[in-house]
Amino acid sequence: MNLVYFAHSYRKEDAPIVKFFGQLMRSTGLIPSLDPPSDSVNAAKLERHLTYCDGMVAVLTRREGGVSPHILFEIGLCLWARKPLVVFIEDVLPGQIVPDRVLQRRFSRKSFLREVRQHRHALQIFQGYLGENPPPRYQPPAFQRSCLVIGVNARDAALRKLIVDFCKNREYRTVDLGEIREAASHQEEIREHFAAANLVIAVLDARSAEAAYLLGLTTATFVPCISLTPDPDFQFQLKIPREYQPRIIDAANLVGTERVLTTELDIFEEDFLELDNQKEVEQYSALLIDIGSSKGEYQPGTREEFVQIIMGDQYKTGQAGAVGPGSHAHDMTFKQVWQESEVSKELPTLAEQLGVLRNELLKDAISAEHYSSIGAVASAETEATKGNGPKALEYLSSAGKWALDVASKVGTSVAAAAIKEAMGIK
Repeated sequence: MNLVYFAHSYRKEDAPIVKFFGQLMRSTGLIPSLDPPSDSVNAAKLERHLTYCDGMVAVLTRREGGVSPHILFEIGLCLWARKPLVVFIEDVLPGQIVPDRVLQRRFSRKSFLREVRQHRHALQIFQGYLGENPPPRYQPPAFQRSCLVIGVNARDAALRKLIVDFCKNREYRTVDLGEIREAASHQEEIREHFAAANLVIAVLDARSAEAAYLLGLTTATFVPCISLTPDPDFQFQLKIPREYQPRIIDAANLVGTERVLTTELDIFEEDFLELDNQKEVEQYSALLIDIGSSKGEYQPGTREEFVQIIMGDQYKTGQAGAVGPGSHAHDMTFKQVWQESEVSKELPTLAEQLGVLRNELLKDAISAEHYSSIGAVASAETEATKGNGPKALEYLSSAGKWALDVASKVGTSVAAAAIKEAMGIK
C-alpha cells in the first residue's frame, strides 16, 4: 500500500482536474491520505499527517495572484521531510515554481484528458520510488507519547510550568529540553528525545541562543512543532500563510496562553477518526486493514472504493466496484466477470469502440461527473488495447450511467455491454 499526501485546490473550477488526478492516482495504486475538513490549521497538523505518508502528489493550478501559497507550503514541507514528491503544474504558470530537482509535469486545463499517458507515466515513476510495500517506521517508540518543550527561559518560571503542566494534563510524557541542556547533559540524550518525540512546543525568543539551537534540531528532525512567540512585533514571513507561522502570546497572561495552547493542540490532534460521518470512517479503516493480499496486491474494486470515500462520488459499492441505480454488485472478481462474459471474445472490438465512445463523450461533457466518466472510459480503453480485459472492466465499473446511455445511443454495443457487466446491470 502506498499512502500519499494529496495537495490540491478546493476551488469549484478546479474540481474536474482534481478528480482526474485522483483517478490516475487510483490507477497507479496510490491511496490519498484522508484528512478531516477543518476551519483551522497549523503547521504541526500538516507535519503530523505528512509523517504518516509515504510521499506527496501535488497539483498546482493557476489562480489570481499566481498559485496557492498553502499548496506551496505543503510542497516545501515534503521537500523538508525528504519524501518522494511529484508535482503537476498547469502549463500557463511560469517556470521555477518548484525546484528543478523535483519530479514535475505540466498539464493543460483544456486537454488534460488527452495527456493521460504522460501523467500516468509520471505517477508510475513516483510509485517506483515508493516501492510496493514501504517499510513502517524503524524502531517506533515503546513509551508514552511525548512532547518536548523548548525555548522557555528559567526567568519565565510561570510560563514554563504552565506549558509543562498543560502537556502532562493532555497525557503527554513531557520533556523540558531547556532543563536538560542546563544540566549539561550529553548530546546523545538530546538526540534520543527527538527520535522518540511526537510533538514539540517551542517558545521563540530572539534573546535565547539556546532556543535557536533546539529549534534547529526540531527543524532537522522534522518533529511536528507548535510555535509560540511572546514578541508582539514578531516579523512574519510574507510568502507563507499566517496559519503556518508562530502564534503570538502574552507570557504574562497565563490564562490566555493556555487558551492558545488548547486551540493549537486540538488542531494538531484532529484526525479522520473524528469525522461526523462515521460510516465513511469505518469504510476507510476497513479498507486500510484489508487493502490487499499477503503479496501486497489490491483486491478487485478496492481502489475504486478508496476514491469514492476520499474524493466523493455518486456511485457507492461494497465489492465489485461502482454500481448504478437499479443494479447489483457481483459476488465475484472482475477477472471472473470477464471470463464469463461474452465481451471477452471481442476484446479488439471493445478497445476500438471505447475510443469511439471517449470521443463522443468529450463532445457533450459539461460537468465534473462527465469528465470523471471520460477518465474511466479512457483508462479502460488503454487496458483493453494492452489486452487486459479484467482491468478494463474495473475501470468501466466507475464509468456511470451517462457513459452507458451514450454508448447505447451511438451504436457501440460491445462497449455498452462491457459497461453493463462492469456495473452489474442485468
